Amino acid sequence: MLLQNSKKNLESGISELLDKLKNPKLDLLLDRYPDLLQEYDLEELLSGDLEIIDAETQDVKTAGLLSCLQLLLHFCYELKENPNPADKRFDSLRYILKSITCSQFVHELLYVVISLVGTDYYQKFQQRIQNLNFDSESAIELQNDPELNEHIDLMTWFALVRLFLESVYTYFNSPDKNFKNTT
Repeated sequence: MLLQNSKKNLESGISELLDKLKNPKLDLLLDRYPDLLQEYDLEELLSGDLEIIDAETQDVKTAGLLSCLQLLLHFCYELKENPNPADKRFDSLRYILKSITCSQFVHELLYVVISLVGTDYYQKFQQRIQNLNFDSESAIELQNDPELNEHIDLMTWFALVRLFLESVYTYFNSPDKNFKNTT
């Protein structure tokens, strides 16, 4: 997974996460999210404090996180092709970055992942990766570990998402604003 097309991996990981969550209400919320953004601020939707009829607050937050991630992926790869971040078409990207901090974004996505894989699995995973030198042999060993096999792709996806988010936030919050770099 790490050596293939990262945008495709990140996008397909969102779909796989949704499939594993098996939550049809979450799918409906994702479809409704553009309308919800017309009614509420993104910060409100991501806060977990907003009550929406026929929706759990965590589902509203999760749908928001995944919608934001999809948009960030779209805009960042568009930015790579046309490196002018001051362009107004990137206002949505800046709106997302101002609505939630990187650490909040990562933390909330981690919460979703742990709620799916369970704390025991996550702790085992953490213990295993702490003792590895990350070379290709260790990655293969981790991928073939029978105890971790069930969710290894999801954990790899989350690691990629974290790196992606940190690079996006760093790029747009850089005091240098050297916009010739690509994300």
